[in-house]
Amino acid sequence: MDIRNIHTFIRVAELKSFTKAAEELNYVQSTVTMQIQQLEKELGYPLFDRIGKKVSLTNLGTEFVTYAYEILHAVEKAEMLGKDTDNMHGVLRLGVSESILFGAMMELLPAFKAKYKNLDLRIKTGHTTELLEQLKLNQLDMLYLSANLNTELDLRCYYVHPEYMVFLSGPEHVMARKQRISLEELMKHDFLVTEREGICYGRLRELTARYNAELSDSVEIDNIFVIAELVEKGVGLAFLPEYAVQKRLEEGTMVKLDVDIPPQIYYSQVLCHKSRWMSPFMAGLIDMIKEARPAGTQEIQQD
Repeated sequence: MDIRNIHTFIRVAELKSFTKAAEELNYVQSTVTMQIQQLEKELGYPLFDRIGKKVSLTNLGTEFVTYAYEILHAVEKAEMLGKDTDNMHGVLRLGVSESILFGAMMELLPAFKAKYKNLDLRIKTGHTTELLEQLKLNQLDMLYLSANLNTELDLRCYYVHPEYMVFLSGPEHVMARKQRISLEELMKHDFLVTEREGICYGRLRELTARYNAELSDSVEIDNIFVIAELVEKGVGLAFLPEYAVQKRLEEGTMVKLDVDIPPQIYYSQVLCHKSRWMSPFMAGLIDMIKEARPAGTQEIQQD
């Protein structure tokens, strides 16, 4: 079984397109088609349904995806034996929450890429549910995200750090000078909110329901850093991860409001599939994350 054919199969399955896979792999499309046909002949069953321009996995193709990833991981592991970091080649598909990417990862990436010079790093951002689904389907190798504690038995958590969601205003906002603000009073002001699928918006809705408050006028923006910019300018209030705006708080361009509710805690986590081999790239990134943000960390092994 040709490893190149398996690699091509994975890319077609992930991209759901022979054309896109050919472009990414720098093949002509006929080569991709030939490789898939060769693999199907060896296996004895069709891997894809081709209806018009749409490509989807057959039931057996879906089952074979897991084995295909295992084969690639085994080959990758064998190729790295005895090599130092300068001579390691490979791919790391990393899913990251947007807030984590800009709030915690940006400063790590240059050092990480400098250490693993031959690594093909592919970063995917998205909603937590979307990233978790891709991890479970082996479309991503690991996740670094902020969410409630993982309860998925198929996933293993290698790092967890408590985080806080906080209410924020610009320094000139009337709420910036008040103490022990009730949630009901706070909700009378305009809010800039994250997308409805996100954990910040979900937690905000839980709070309003718990305290019989009502979120009035709000503007939904799917980028927390755009929200932060607007809050600084006094456009409205926001409820965001504290680590994502830490520098702004230290510089005094934003104010953390004193709201009369318990601390709102959730967790940044590094997750991998239980069956995924921990490559040197993955282990190295986890070590860098732990070194950069060690306070309150612990390792959770889920068997």
